[in-house]
Amino acid sequence: MHRNEQTPIAPDSGDHEAGISNEAVQPAVQRLSVELTDWQVWDIDGAVLDPDEPVDEAPHIPDRQDEVVVATLPQRRWQVEPGGAVTLPVTVLNNSAQRLAMRAYLEGWLDDRWVAEPYIQANLTPGERRTLELTFAPPRHASVEAGDYHVAVVVRSLDEPTRIARLGVVLTILPFDQIALDPSEFPESPATWWRRTLTLPLRVANEGNRSLSLHLEGITASEVGCLMVAGGEHGHESPFSLQPGERIRLPVCIKMRRLPLIALHSRSLPFVLRAKASEDGRILQQLRSAVEVQPIIGAWQLASLLGLAMIGAMATVLIVVLGALFLRISAGEERPSTLVQSPAPAIIIVTLNQPVAALPNAIGSTYDAERATIVGEPARAGIGQPDPALPLVLPDQITAPGSGGPVRSVVRPPTGTAADDASVASSTTRPMTYAQMFQTIGVQYDLDWRMLAAQAYIESGFDSLALSSAGAMGLMQVLPGTWREWAPVVGASDPFDSYSNVQVAAIYLDHLRSQLARRGYTEKEWTLVAYHWGIDRLNNFLAEGGSWQDLPEARRRYAEDILRIAQTLP
Repeated sequence: MHRNEQTPIAPDSGDHEAGISNEAVQPAVQRLSVELTDWQVWDIDGAVLDPDEPVDEAPHIPDRQDEVVVATLPQRRWQVEPGGAVTLPVTVLNNSAQRLAMRAYLEGWLDDRWVAEPYIQANLTPGERRTLELTFAPPRHASVEAGDYHVAVVVRSLDEPTRIARLGVVLTILPFDQIALDPSEFPESPATWWRRTLTLPLRVANEGNRSLSLHLEGITASEVGCLMVAGGEHGHESPFSLQPGERIRLPVCIKMRRLPLIALHSRSLPFVLRAKASEDGRILQQLRSAVEVQPIIGAWQLASLLGLAMIGAMATVLIVVLGALFLRISAGEERPSTLVQSPAPAIIIVTLNQPVAALPNAIGSTYDAERATIVGEPARAGIGQPDPALPLVLPDQITAPGSGGPVRSVVRPPTGTAADDASVASSTTRPMTYAQMFQTIGVQYDLDWRMLAAQAYIESGFDSLALSSAGAMGLMQVLPGTWREWAPVVGASDPFDSYSNVQVAAIYLDHLRSQLARRGYTEKEWTLVAYHWGIDRLNNFLAEGGSWQDLPEARRRYAEDILRIAQTLP
């Protein structure tokens, strides 16, 4: 039978039978009749309670019920994750005949700052029922420990302070795991041949709200260095426990197994530290860093060796000169002085000063230097153009190394008079060198000609007839697919012609530079890596968040070697 909350409350019938006046014994708070106060059998909504339904474990704080202030909760166990919130809907019934002011609040071992509004108040008319919401929101901090908190939801009548209802509740704060790895105290001193072991103090902090058993794992390039955590083998340490908010400091040792032999600059050895949960192996935190490694023979050692070599050479020259003078004086006759030849220049410098040889074109004719007004200009339409249906390389294009072909010439423009033009043609026509070819093509495509020259040296060693196992051709080792795509754009027909080969490579480099610039990568290094690795592979690598240090060693060294050689060219 449902309680009728709107039924007016009448005085107890027993008082009439005894002849007692209602006005004389009128209580301060009138109660409902016994039939309407059977709230233990029927809930407020009128649903019959199922006696077979399982009941949650009772809270530690016992309930206190009141005949006037009736409070109920839909459940007694609530869960909340730190940083979140849970709302406890307390249903309050005014089981009296007068208007009462009700106050609901949480009571127990709780921080007041974890409750959004400590007190919720409402005025209830006789028989009125209302739901008051208490919001519990613990912060995401290590001080908020995980576990069960036994509290009480208290509903008190402000008009009748002795009217109190108390409901025991269990608030479960869920655990969260958070580990901090602080490398702020890593030393700046690099690893050298006399200091092969670096000790890096690492701070580990448990910023979660429960105790954790952890172990650290270190990963680095095994052929270069070995990483050990707190003396553990293979970069592992025995599990250790951290309480919420606890911080410890562990030594991380990196021992160099192999140092670079000769290098002008120091290199970085990257490593990764991972904090894993011992119970299930979950990675809770990961730290990426690197240490500096100096070569065994660096810049100052090379400078010292060079100085000693120069001193030795000067001493040798002095000894030879003095020996010659002594022999001349002792022999009594004049002898020619010994001339000391300067050391030969670098191979690439000699190559740059050599004339550019152009192989015969696809139809058997040669390039006409007198028709070209610009150095290396492709043949005009209809003059020496091969049939596009013919193969890239014809048998008559392959010549023996050193045979070359017609030499390109640099021709100055005519001055206007026949006499002057004849004198210019006879005096200013000269063979084009590789340096002039790279300079001309570099200006045409806004590229560093020294970078082009260094790239030709790295790719083929200035062998215009070079042919790799993958089909890469000529000075710049242009692949057949790249040649077919870009050779028609510059009007080139012979991949083994030096000028045509460099032209196709230059326009392809310009295309790669434009694509990478749109993504914000404007450095020359990225353009050279795209040429060597392929633009599609590089785009996928960058899309996955890869950096310069994460590139494969061969790709990064290719670009660095080219730019280093380019800086040495005069």
